[in-house]
Amino acid sequence: MSEQHYRIDLDAVTTREKQALTHNIHPYPAKYIPQIPGSLLDYLDLPSRSTVLDPFCGSGTTLLEAAIRGHSAVGVDSNPIAALISRAKCTPLSPEQRALVATVLDRLSLYAPERELPTVIPDFLNRSHWFQANMQRELGYIKGLIQTVSDPQAADFLNTAFSAIIVKASNQESDTRWRAKDKHLPDGFAIAEFGKRARDMLARLRQLEPYQLGSVTVKTQDSRCLDFMEDDSVQCAITSPPYMNSYDYYLYHKLRMYWLGYNHYEVQETEIGSRNKHCDHGGGTQLYVDSISQVAQQVHQKLAPAGRLCVVIGDSIYRGELIHMDRVYRAIAQRTGFSIQEVFSFDQRKYTRAFTPNLKTAEKKSHIMIFQKV
Repeated sequence: MSEQHYRIDLDAVTTREKQALTHNIHPYPAKYIPQIPGSLLDYLDLPSRSTVLDPFCGSGTTLLEAAIRGHSAVGVDSNPIAALISRAKCTPLSPEQRALVATVLDRLSLYAPERELPTVIPDFLNRSHWFQANMQRELGYIKGLIQTVSDPQAADFLNTAFSAIIVKASNQESDTRWRAKDKHLPDGFAIAEFGKRARDMLARLRQLEPYQLGSVTVKTQDSRCLDFMEDDSVQCAITSPPYMNSYDYYLYHKLRMYWLGYNHYEVQETEIGSRNKHCDHGGGTQLYVDSISQVAQQVHQKLAPAGRLCVVIGDSIYRGELIHMDRVYRAIAQRTGFSIQEVFSFDQRKYTRAFTPNLKTAEKKSHIMIFQKV
């Protein structure tokens, strides 16, 4: 590395900058701001058209930042909602595909509560607990319209818009609160929200037109197995792994998975770091360390000689004790065959609302760590 050290002024990043381009097309909790992977890509000064890997790609933040810089990006996530968002976020639509979307949006106006229209409403446990009858009919009508679209990219776009409104059209209190709340949603709410979301997404995709985007590949699979990639084929990996014992991604996307036909039990089983595994089922710190170590070994194998791995991770609280994740990741990296190059730490509370005002939480930091394959 050069003598210049990595720095980023997080306080200077505006809300508008955080939500630029297609970064805000779908709600996704606990994602990092695009300026972090963007600044890392600029700092590392990769050769043109490098391959950038994110083994925990989430909503595709790293993938888009790599693509707009002309790099090829590969994203992996076991959560199919994450993979769907990532594909839609990084895929401009052709005029023909936009026409298919426009046809679906035009047909929204045909919906009326009193009319008998074809709907596709999946059967799942406690459906009427989570969705008002009128919202079930409207979401079923939208799902039926989307199923008429055979083009995969246009369908991904429409399904992402559909997924984005499902929690709003449900009785789920919020994207991060798994609790039912009677919202008294009026007729036409889901129809209007879907149309508004899809049109906003179209406008955001147009912002990508000036860029010569690199290719983006997204795989829905466990990051502990990257066998679809060739060894030594990646110049850089940038990722924000799941924080230990802090979040259940499968849980807060469960209603979306019901409507989109995904199996949330499979996602729950493969999720690393969830509260379900560590808090509810008592999985210790070693369970997390072992899982991340397997991912690190896979990334090390896929990185080219002297390739860099950049990790953005936050400290965790487990059974009342503060876990310093920079120390944990240093140890994992060194055992795997990485040398530590840079560490940049900052107060975690300033950039997340998911904290309580106790002493140990006040000590929590987030860390941007740069490792190099040796």
